[in-house]
Amino acid sequence: MITRRSAREVCFGIVTFLVGIQFSAAQSSISSSNGARDAPKNVPAPLVIVRPAIVPGVFHVVVDALPDAAVPPASPFVVAPSESVPPLVGDHSSGTLTGDPADISNPLVLKSPAGNILLTLKSVASDRASTTFTFEHDPHDRFYGNGNESENHAGPLVHTSGKQVVVNGATTVPYIWSPSGYGILVANDIFDVNRHIVWSDFNGTLTWTVPDEFADIYLIAAADSAGVLGDYARLTGSAPIPPRWTFGFMLSRWGYKDASDVQDKWQEFRDRKIPVDAFIYDYDWYVNDWQFNPATFPDPATNLAKMNEMNLHFVGIRKPRVEGVHADYAKGQGWAIPAPFGTDVRFDITRARAWWWNHQLPLLKTGVDGWWNDEAEQAYDEFFYMSQQQYLGGRAASSNRQWSINRAFSPGLQHYGAAVWTGDINSDWETFREQPGTLLNWTLAGMPYVSQDSGGFQSTPTPELYTRWIEEAVFVPIMRAHGTHNSPRWPWAFGDAGLAAMTKAIDLRYRLIPYIYTLADANYRTGLPPMRPLFLEFPDDRATWSLNDEWMLGDRVLAAPVLKMGGERKVYLPAGGWFDGNTGKAVAGGQMLDLSPVPLDVIPFYVRAGTILPMGPVTQSTAEAEDPLEMRIYPGANAAFSLYEDDGNTYSYETGSFTRIPMQWDDRRRKLTISDRQGSYPGMLTTRHLVIALPDGSKKQVTYMGNKLTVRCGKGLRRTQGE
Repeated sequence: MITRRSAREVCFGIVTFLVGIQFSAAQSSISSSNGARDAPKNVPAPLVIVRPAIVPGVFHVVVDALPDAAVPPASPFVVAPSESVPPLVGDHSSGTLTGDPADISNPLVLKSPAGNILLTLKSVASDRASTTFTFEHDPHDRFYGNGNESENHAGPLVHTSGKQVVVNGATTVPYIWSPSGYGILVANDIFDVNRHIVWSDFNGTLTWTVPDEFADIYLIAAADSAGVLGDYARLTGSAPIPPRWTFGFMLSRWGYKDASDVQDKWQEFRDRKIPVDAFIYDYDWYVNDWQFNPATFPDPATNLAKMNEMNLHFVGIRKPRVEGVHADYAKGQGWAIPAPFGTDVRFDITRARAWWWNHQLPLLKTGVDGWWNDEAEQAYDEFFYMSQQQYLGGRAASSNRQWSINRAFSPGLQHYGAAVWTGDINSDWETFREQPGTLLNWTLAGMPYVSQDSGGFQSTPTPELYTRWIEEAVFVPIMRAHGTHNSPRWPWAFGDAGLAAMTKAIDLRYRLIPYIYTLADANYRTGLPPMRPLFLEFPDDRATWSLNDEWMLGDRVLAAPVLKMGGERKVYLPAGGWFDGNTGKAVAGGQMLDLSPVPLDVIPFYVRAGTILPMGPVTQSTAEAEDPLEMRIYPGANAAFSLYEDDGNTYSYETGSFTRIPMQWDDRRRKLTISDRQGSYPGMLTTRHLVIALPDGSKKQVTYMGNKLTVRCGKGLRRTQGE
């Protein structure tokens, strides 16, 4: 817990921590005014407490208005147990903490591992209503983060002048970071959109106002962007690897007529050979808060068992509200929040969460595989506690991985098996073009698993728009389509050309799943999101800093789907060698390509030279064995790739039940080395059939049984076993 300290206690000074990050003395002073407003009158100077967090390179700073008041709660958003570390008070081998809260003359200075000054705390001011702090930074720094809504919300937050950073809703995350190597998280669990404001004049000053009597701040210092993202993930909780089926195609629907209508669609996808892994059901799947609707699921256990036999998964919508007798009970217990559509539950109350989950648990035991959490933006942390309870309660009751998709998020939600989608968006080209930028913003705010209503929600898209939206979703972490009542998203409802193009796109998605699933493991270990803005991979290329209509899937694949009517598409390729992912043709980087008009059934994407890209077979679900596995070699540079696999459904990977197959490409010798398999898990394929493929179309199939082998990719693609 954060402990209150006396008004005379030492606060901060010169300290060097394990990785060489420093808070050091500076010559300027901290006053009680913040430069943005007058200092509150008759209020003691705020107390500033510094603690190291457990995560190396992360530091905990509390600005407290009322040091003699009650102890503020520990933040629910921070997983790393920072409060177990004693406060930095007294003498340390690296320096001395000195200062007086009433007259501080040595403000905080955050330095990088290389010793460069990143931030200087310029001023703090606090009263019972709000706390404001101001940092000085390099005026050339640019900022990312915050979630999906900023004044330039259609793309990642970029370094433009005079913008108010945070302007909208609970989807906004109070976390910003700079590629210069630092991040700032405010972990208070109070969020008021009208009073929680981050303002940068983009001339070297960043001012943050928190609508609370204290500010619970975490400062991150790292060598680069990847380090900042990794430290944030470790601080707020790394995202578990989602169930493998969540990387397949999901079809959401509002408006099923009856049980036959529900089940006919399962069979029609299978009959038409359109891959699908999950159906997501809107509120017509249940009645009375926690009962299956007898009209659509008359025999729930049997109905869901049939889905499982067809390798399909059930995801049901959940609202934060309750109705009827349940609402009356919640009100009587003091667990209710008035909301626009009824009575919401106070999920921040432990007993309320337990009561709610005890009612929902039987649904999980009946066979529900995931939750679609809707309409909980009214309270900032409502989605957090709701999803947290689903995840923790589900893990306690089942060995299956728990998963939910939510309409908003706050820091740390990724730690509880959550994905996020962009809400009830319009079905038009302008909204479609905005989606990649919004999704990238969310990944930069710490949410790796992002999604959207492909096709838009509010009306019926044209066949061209829906087709292009499905194609774009191939390269988004969670591929999901949804539409409003009486506007279904069946691919066959949009004409023969659209059906053929969408089926081709979904087939490509399933072929990419071995690569995407390996990226999920990388996110679990490093915090790097699968969907990345180009600047993460090309930080010195200024042209990438504000790109929001193309992105990297991992570090090897550049996605540039068509986002405009008529197949119009221009693509920027950073410097280096590239290959067209559709044709295998080599393309030089460092240029803008005009591909217009792109045929309806083509999704532009490019692969970096020096890449080993795994491509699975076309399957109808992720439950089918991915064998043979095509290993595409894109020459031009040496390459390395380690294919990750596990059982796809349980948490056994957390205790070492998984495999990696390391591979190396020697470009000069044109030799692929497949090393010994590392690890094991129940049900794994012990024998793999690998097809080694080059861009020129030459292929060679080899049998891999877990032992090292090499394949020489000259004429004839010779293989040498055990070399």
